[in-house]
Amino acid sequence: GSEHRSIPLSRFVVVVAIDFGTTSSGYAFSFVKDPEAIHMMRKWEGGDPGVAHQKTPTSLLLTPDKAFHSFGYTARDVYHDLDPEEARDWLYFEKFKMKIHSTSDLTMKTELEALNGKKVQALEVFAHALRFFKEHAVRELKEQCPSLDENEGIRWVITVPAIWKQPAKQFMREAAYLAGLVSPEYPEQLLIALEPEAASIYCRKLRLHQLIDLSCKALFNGFPSDRSIDSSFRQAREQLRRSRHSRTFLVETGMGELWSEMQAGDRYIVADCGGGTVDLTVHQIEQPQGTLKELYKAS
Repeated sequence: GSEHRSIPLSRFVVVVAIDFGTTSSGYAFSFVKDPEAIHMMRKWEGGDPGVAHQKTPTSLLLTPDKAFHSFGYTARDVYHDLDPEEARDWLYFEKFKMKIHSTSDLTMKTELEALNGKKVQALEVFAHALRFFKEHAVRELKEQCPSLDENEGIRWVITVPAIWKQPAKQFMREAAYLAGLVSPEYPEQLLIALEPEAASIYCRKLRLHQLIDLSCKALFNGFPSDRSIDSSFRQAREQLRRSRHSRTFLVETGMGELWSEMQAGDRYIVADCGGGTVDLTVHQIEQPQGTLKELYKAS
């Protein structure tokens, strides 16, 4: 029959979310018993010196016989260190996420071209990448929680651009099945979430104590002043204490606990500026508890 068996939600111990980006990717997780504590994945080996890398490049290297070799910084470095003669036989993929959006007739048979011109099914390429993240995350989780049942204890989330059409979202789901993240028999164990919605919910989750009102930009007699950004933040904070009705917010990190309540009917734009795409969505708060309405589709 086509009815799916379901894993009781109580079985999930941890939620792992994969941010599969155009240029770089990463994952984070939180335990169901403490959902507010979000753990970023461990730092990556081989990052560029002096750059804090919470993510790794979305680069995949397959051996000449199309087996998985490496992902991320390792893939990039190994490929670039190959002897040029030898490199011709290896399959290196980067920025391959773009292709899923740009292909008008995307199917499970769609192919991607490696740098050397050889073709591989796109589904396989994505599955290799997702499998890499699965193994990386499971290894890290097992160290923290040795009794974890990796098949039933983990709920997976993969984020995709809001502009992706249904076939592209379904493609991502099939790639996750192929990668062994979850079984097609338990589809609800995998959530495909929209990137700007995830960002939106995250900002709401900050209880808005990190949002600050910048409706009074650091303008002096109508001209931008050359005062430091710090003093303009201080000025904004003062302004916020005095007046709470104007609501132009900027997510602010580490600048002290500011509280400002957003109300039902409030609208805001989520600008998701990634390495390969910028997507703009307008959301409206439906109820203070946090349901969102999409007023303008992503573009």
